Amino acid sequence: MAFEGLKLVATAKQDASDPASKRRQRLVMQIDHQLYMAEPENLARKFRGRWWTIGIDGKPTLAIKYGKIPLELAKGKHAIACADIAGVTDALQKARVAAVDGTFDSQLASVSEQVRARFKKGR
Repeated sequence: MAFEGLKLVATAKQDASDPASKRRQRLVMQIDHQLYMAEPENLARKFRGRWWTIGIDGKPTLAIKYGKIPLELAKGKHAIACADIAGVTDALQKARVAAVDGTFDSQLASVSEQVRARFKKGR
């Protein structure tokens, strides 16, 4: 048998997550992917959907996005100015903690309503 030596147990069926936690999990997964792209060994690779851009001054600007829509981080501000790529990684880690804590829940709900409204217009 393939499972010899392992302790097998029955698990309880997981309840369906509420929509807010599903959106939160999706944002955390997106942030994790951005963190992967910002690792030093991956910087030379070409990735699509990178959240940061390098300005004329050589400093990156990071926008936290849900789908393709940047989230408003403060009133009228949608991006984070970073000193270098290490600053991008630090900002992404802080955004991940904020996402897990539910800081972006209201914004994620409004963004997903906007996306749903666009699909309804075509019908």
